[in-house]
Amino acid sequence: MGRPGTRDAVIQAARQLFGERGYTAVTVKDVAALAGYSPAMVMKVMGSKAKLYAAAAPDVPSSDVLLEKDEPLGFALVRRILRRRQDGESEPWSMVALLVQDAPDKDAARAELRDRYISWMSEQIDDTSPARQKSQLVVCVVMGLGAGTRVLGLLDPDEMADEDLIQQYGAIVQGIIDDPAAGR
Repeated sequence: MGRPGTRDAVIQAARQLFGERGYTAVTVKDVAALAGYSPAMVMKVMGSKAKLYAAAAPDVPSSDVLLEKDEPLGFALVRRILRRRQDGESEPWSMVALLVQDAPDKDAARAELRDRYISWMSEQIDDTSPARQKSQLVVCVVMGLGAGTRVLGLLDPDEMADEDLIQQYGAIVQGIIDDPAAGR
């Protein structure tokens, strides 16, 4: 199955390329070149382009968002999105829509990513309601910021200071999290 880091390197390269160009515009050869392996090795490790795409779907925001221990989650989510933009990292919140739209099986991708993101959020905000509507609201708002800043280039630091954006948008996200009536 290749050396221990092969699969991870291939998935990371695929995640970057699929996020930038989408499923149809990326070839196995492109992924192999970026990962530093042959296309044959990529196929051996992943099995198919569709399986590679599924494996490369962005992880839900990881616990790195919770590094801001003294900051409420809504503000920490916004801060992490802006930090990824500043550091040139991929943005999982902005990639979700593209990955679903461009997936070989849209329905399966939608169901899998919806469950992944809603489950993660419901754990973070302790949303135990059956429909997890509050989690859905927060995911929608955070996806909007991720896509707006990355896809459309909105709220560029030259237009609005990151800290101002964190305070204003973070308050919106935190307002949903804190509102006992949200999602009922």
